Amino acid sequence: MKVMIFSHESDLDGLYSAAIGLIRYPQAMTVFLGYGRENFEKMGNFVYSATHYSKERGLVIVADLGLNDDTIETCDQVFSDAVRNGWQIMWVDHHPWSQAAIDTVKKYGELVHDASGRKCAADLMHERLLPENDLAAKLASMAHTMDFFTKDQYLTPITEMIKYYQTLPDFYERMTDLAHKSARGILWDADMQSDYVRYEKLRDEARVQVLAVTEVKETAGVKVAYVPTSQYLQSSLFSEEVFAVTGADLAMFYSGKGKVSIRRNNGRVSCRAVAANLPEGGGHDYAAGATFSSDPENRSAVVAELEAAVSKAVSQIL
Repeated sequence: MKVMIFSHESDLDGLYSAAIGLIRYPQAMTVFLGYGRENFEKMGNFVYSATHYSKERGLVIVADLGLNDDTIETCDQVFSDAVRNGWQIMWVDHHPWSQAAIDTVKKYGELVHDASGRKCAADLMHERLLPENDLAAKLASMAHTMDFFTKDQYLTPITEMIKYYQTLPDFYERMTDLAHKSARGILWDADMQSDYVRYEKLRDEARVQVLAVTEVKETAGVKVAYVPTSQYLQSSLFSEEVFAVTGADLAMFYSGKGKVSIRRNNGRVSCRAVAANLPEGGGHDYAAGATFSSDPENRSAVVAELEAAVSKAVSQIL
């Protein structure tokens, strides 16, 4: 049986969700994606090719990717076509979804969904596909530790390696290689160590540069750090340093590609509520992401747009 696994490209949960899928289906093709209509259309192109140019039937697994309302129509078209051609659909995720998104996926296949904030996608992949497998259990446990920042066990710097590989032209090949290694229980090796040594220098230089231009502002009674982040900095890990240096309640890491990652230092405001006031926003109360409309080169305009999103989120809870 043909199997295609689509998983989130940016974090350990996405990587280990794909790896758990590969333990269960070693023949699977893995594709790592981000959010937004363009990425979901890319998924649609892969699915269309697989379901139209081969008589063999198969399974599509989507993991650690939430379905936002602005991509429902795209997914509706993709999955209805795949099901007509005899393929099965399984979507495994832990992000909050609208009822319309839930109903769309349930029309065409199995939805394994838990937005309680207690499980990550790898937890759900482990429970659904390989509940008795020790390696799958360990991968899920490590993804959970990173996703919820519980710090209850040692993790290799694999999350930073994902960030580093995103800057390289062969990112997707490297992610696929990491997923296959993880599925075999190889969580760190000499090649990764060599890459990490190169990355550390770039990361440390970026930290100094970014902290020097970070703006801290009081926005609707919430102390917010507006951080023009670097491609070499992983937001969740770097947020600890930002919070320690600035004492901010919330940090907004905006990139030169028009994306923003949101992290919080306490429960004063929901990251997801802030993201909901920006394009393509989604995520959790403790961590979320979105895009912004302003020119990334115009920092004042970017910060003003992000400030407005924070103000609106705070006003909605007062």
